[in-house]
Amino acid sequence: MTFFSGSRCWLFSLVIAAAVAQAESLQQAWLQAEQNSNSLRAEARKVGAAQLQEQAAQAAAGPTLSVDAGWSRLDHAPTARLDVSPLTQGLGALAARLPAAVDVPLSDEDVRFANARLSLPVYTGGKLGALQQAAAAASNASRYGQDQARQALRLQVAEAYFNVLRAGHAATVAEQYLASLLAYQRDVNNFFRKGVVARGDVLGAELAVAEARQKQIMAQQAQSLSQAAYNRLLGRDFSQPARLDEVTLPDEPRPLGLLGEQALRQRPELAALAEWSASLQASARSVRAESLPQVGAYAAYSYLNNPYLVSKGVGSVGLGVSWTLFDSGLIRARAGSIGEQAMAVEDQLHEAQSLVRLEVERSHSLQIEAAARISVAQAALQSADEYLAIQRDRYRNGLANQTEVLVAEARRADSQRNLFNARYDHALAVVALQRAIGEL
Repeated sequence: MTFFSGSRCWLFSLVIAAAVAQAESLQQAWLQAEQNSNSLRAEARKVGAAQLQEQAAQAAAGPTLSVDAGWSRLDHAPTARLDVSPLTQGLGALAARLPAAVDVPLSDEDVRFANARLSLPVYTGGKLGALQQAAAAASNASRYGQDQARQALRLQVAEAYFNVLRAGHAATVAEQYLASLLAYQRDVNNFFRKGVVARGDVLGAELAVAEARQKQIMAQQAQSLSQAAYNRLLGRDFSQPARLDEVTLPDEPRPLGLLGEQALRQRPELAALAEWSASLQASARSVRAESLPQVGAYAAYSYLNNPYLVSKGVGSVGLGVSWTLFDSGLIRARAGSIGEQAMAVEDQLHEAQSLVRLEVERSHSLQIEAAARISVAQAALQSADEYLAIQRDRYRNGLANQTEVLVAEARRADSQRNLFNARYDHALAVVALQRAIGEL
């Protein structure tokens, strides 16, 4: 018998340990959401595209080998007429019998050719260098954009995580409120049967219970919706139950001024805007360089399948120069347009810096406010518990009316809600502050 009881305790401990192990932490939720986020996958593809664009800009400065070939069938063989009269001068009567011109074939009707050309840019006026700088800055901006999307997702998951915990506590409070009113209703019915209270108290208790049932139904639906929103972010079935760890986060100890400075250095949005501005400025320089001479070196080999040629293949090397002296202002307008875009991004950067400072101050203020609310809510809940006990005792002794008891019940439920709301508001404010300074 003792062994059986010990086995039951051991099995019960295992069940409890397994239930605790199944609870999901906020860090686990972040990792799961990142693995299943379509937005993060899209950002990763953007980073890959920017990196390939950077490789293309670097490849533009390297050698290029092109090969072409062709075949054609002519309607007749091309010929050339040569004047041979100077060769017959001095031959006397024989010259009169010789032709003055001779038709010489240049090719047959079947023409086949092939060309190979190796070219390398030698001088572009800085065009290729600026193009590489623009691509590198755009690649950096895309990586900062990926980090921005990741931090935004983490904040969204944290909000959904705390909403699930919040909704779970709200459902529990609603159940406790209903259970308390049901117990009160039983007391009222007993008092009514003994003739201690009037019929109005019975009806009032029934109405209070009905209202509590409605609140319980609403709380359960809110809990279901919060779990569905949380599961969507993690790529799960919407109806899957969510078992989450309780989270208590410490206050951010660093002063507000230091947090603002770190936010300006660390926020990926600001870094991304700075990189986009640098990319556009480099693109403008690349366009302006098109107005300068473009010099390239080449080596080529051409082959023509012509039976009348002594050598069917010929090779060559050389330099080529291209210089646009006049284009009606096209290059200047293109470069100016890109430059204006760069200035627009600079203005957006200054505006974003101001908004980031405001976001840091707001999150810091919400953290302080929520921490103060926790202390007040804890004291208020203790008072509400004691006040409810007093009103119930007074009602049993005929010293309080029903309204006072119901108000005490509602105040106790409100105090419970205020406490867990303050706790989760504080946790969310801490996470939002980490996001605001770019450390999430």
